[in-house]
Amino acid sequence: MTQEEIQKVIATIGKSGITVNGDLVLNKQVENEIGNVEQGGVGIQNFYATPKTRASKVKTKDEKRSKGLPMTLKYYVHGNKGALREQQRRVSLVFRKFGEWKWIDKNTCSEDFDAFFEGNPRHCNIAWIANTTILTILLHELIQQDYIQPQTGLSAKSLVEKQFGKTPNSDRKRLDSTSDERIKLTCFILDVNNPLPEARRGDSEENYDASDAALQTIYTGLLHSTKGI
Repeated sequence: MTQEEIQKVIATIGKSGITVNGDLVLNKQVENEIGNVEQGGVGIQNFYATPKTRASKVKTKDEKRSKGLPMTLKYYVHGNKGALREQQRRVSLVFRKFGEWKWIDKNTCSEDFDAFFEGNPRHCNIAWIANTTILTILLHELIQQDYIQPQTGLSAKSLVEKQFGKTPNSDRKRLDSTSDERIKLTCFILDVNNPLPEARRGDSEENYDASDAALQTIYTGLLHSTKGI
């Protein structure tokens, strides 16, 4: 086929309303279409079919936000060995009490529990076995404390979901009075400015009386001493 005939076919393509992307149309493509016409085929077809692409999943705003949310509490203050040692002592007591109260599984590792107070983006493998109302309200109350360092995006809801794999529930009507008092005791224990009970007779100074009654006595006593201030 001559060049003149090829030009006529190109002109025909233009009149047919077919849009050609770009200025260059390969002769081979044109010749294929010409052969199709000469053989009584369907005729001119669109040279540029839309390429098939695999649809990519578009992340929602909630997914993007949740990806970088904090997973642990920033409680420990490094740089002061004395203060850090006292904080670790408090966390150790809280770990002991959570086990007694059956809030966490007895096989929960103390190192994993300790890591929850480091503020690092990691999963701590804490097996929470109490109801999620206690967990949600406990974390909410802890985040409000001055000794917990602020983190962008930190919330009880995100911690319950991301760290513990639970569905948050902050309905205080579902919180019994005993659990409510224990949440308050937890916040009280972690504050290094609050005294802990004295050691039982015959025990070393480190083995203080950590019974609920002893803790509650000091907690209630401090409330009475600060009342009206």
